[in-house]
Amino acid sequence: MWTRKQVKTRGKKAFKRNYWKSVLIALILSFIIGGSAGSNGASGTFGQLTNSIPGHQVEVEDTSEGDDGVLIGEADDTEDANETEDANEEDAAASDTTEINIDSKDMPAGAIISIMAIVTIIVLAIVAFALALDAFIFNPLELGCQRYFFKNLDEDAKFSNVVFAFDHSYKNIAKTMFLRDLYIVLWSLLFVIPGIIKSYEYRMIPYILADNPEMPTEEVFAESKRLMSGNKWKAFVLDFSFIGWQLLSVLTCGILSIFYVDPYQYSTNAALYEALKYGTEEA
Repeated sequence: MWTRKQVKTRGKKAFKRNYWKSVLIALILSFIIGGSAGSNGASGTFGQLTNSIPGHQVEVEDTSEGDDGVLIGEADDTEDANETEDANEEDAAASDTTEINIDSKDMPAGAIISIMAIVTIIVLAIVAFALALDAFIFNPLELGCQRYFFKNLDEDAKFSNVVFAFDHSYKNIAKTMFLRDLYIVLWSLLFVIPGIIKSYEYRMIPYILADNPEMPTEEVFAESKRLMSGNKWKAFVLDFSFIGWQLLSVLTCGILSIFYVDPYQYSTNAALYEALKYGTEEA
């Protein structure tokens, strides 16, 4: 039986022995799976746009306390002029609104449908491109990075492990990894908890494929399920044990994550696979 301290110590020693290479590959892996990705916020300029809209600003001079009759008469004339200008501006605004409404009503339904169809096609094309990029590029690279950390447990692994999947049963690896992602998404659609459980059940798939790239998809899923049987909760606790490091990473704007936490955690996950694999074989 493996222990949390055992696999963390094993992982830490392995990545420190091959430090800079492990940091670089951990950075690649974090980019691929989104481990260190942040969301970009966009600030609007609504206030500036509002200020740029022409308004009806009328400056009224207070002449009620004046004693000169000529000044009072001039103020009255000014007010009359302002009222006339306001009325003209309101008429112009009303006519502009009428023209806009007429243009909107005159737009044919076919044109609206065509625009919606074009937008839908563009969105679907973007989604299809993202899925293809993930299935044929990112997933094989993820497997190669995980293979590196597994191999690095016992030797100074080479950087070439990153592209391992492209030269070894590429189609089988791409298909199996894609199905892993698909099944997790489908289970997550039911509720969040089933998706999390399945993600732990399929956790060993990249390592199994890295060891046996020609293993059929069904056997890979079955083997991952067997290895993780009775170990899902312990693996969850193992992940949770890194929460302190992750909080410190946030305080350092991700710098600690890049140079220590990510390679440490990826190496520990590889050590977990090693413990499950050989522990099961010995049993």
